[in-house]
This record gives sequence, C-alpha cells and structure tokens, in this order.
Amino acid sequence: METQRPVVEYFKSLELALNEQKEKGTPKGDPAYSRIYTQLARDFAQIGITRDELPEAAKVCGHVSTFERLQHLMKKPVVDRG
Repeated sequence: METQRPVVEYFKSLELALNEQKEKGTPKGDPAYSRIYTQLARDFAQIGITRDELPEAAKVCGHVSTFERLQHLMKKPVVDRG
C-alpha cells in the first residue's frame, strides 16, 4: 500500500491528539472530538481515502483501537432521567 506511511502517521497524530484531550480533561461527547474527526477525514481525503474507508485504513495499519477510541469519545454519554 503506497499510502500506508502517511496513513500510519495520521493515526499516530490522532493518538497524540486524543491523549492531549484526555490530559485536558475533555469530556466524552465534546465537540473537540468531532473537529478532530473532521480534520482526520480531510487529511485522509488528500491521499485519496474517503470517510467510509477510514475504518479499513485503520485496520490495515493496525490502528483500529485508536479509531474506535475516537468514535467512542465522539458519542455523548446517555443520561438516565428515569
């Protein structure tokens, strides 16, 4: 895969960005995570990988857990109001 090196670098940058947000105490569901995802998708688009292909790109490069971590953090926690 010719694009594998930049893909690995993008995922390493994603890991660093997620760690930085954790250190700042950014809560799950914060818009910062959506912005990170949007930037990741734009970066990947520059090398010909679409948003729909991001999970497969993560798998190929061994960064599935990093991508899943971002997806998990983007979701707002459910509040039980019962």
